[in-house]
Amino acid sequence: MIADHYLGHLLDRVPETRPFLEEEDGPIEALPASDTDLNLYAILLDGLVRPVLQPALAAPERDEDLLRRCFGFVEEVYEVDTEFTRGAVYFQVLESLLDAREYLVNAVPFLRGNLREPVSKMLRNYEVEGYEDGLPPL
Repeated sequence: MIADHYLGHLLDRVPETRPFLEEEDGPIEALPASDTDLNLYAILLDGLVRPVLQPALAAPERDEDLLRRCFGFVEEVYEVDTEFTRGAVYFQVLESLLDAREYLVNAVPFLRGNLREPVSKMLRNYEVEGYEDGLPPL
């Protein structure tokens, strides 16, 4: 996935983000087709994490499909395997799970694949109560 496709891929995977992304930049009629100044950090935080992911994690009745799609998108971005994309995912998405205990607890079942190790390491490094040994086995 190249930088120009993050926005389009997010809108395809998690269309619930569209109103929040359009709130920032106006209506999204055409997606970028070439080199742009897309800010992945802002897209993740202001388009996905704050308006969609965190409320979904805090909801009394969790929408498992939405959470699967959100974390599926995040995992795909993380798998791009560049310092920039991994940093964006780590600082904007994974660390945001520590903003409230319920975010982390409710996210654990959806943390799969390549996301598990960085989250486990983060929990151990920050000595998060109840997760001193990292994530529990699946």
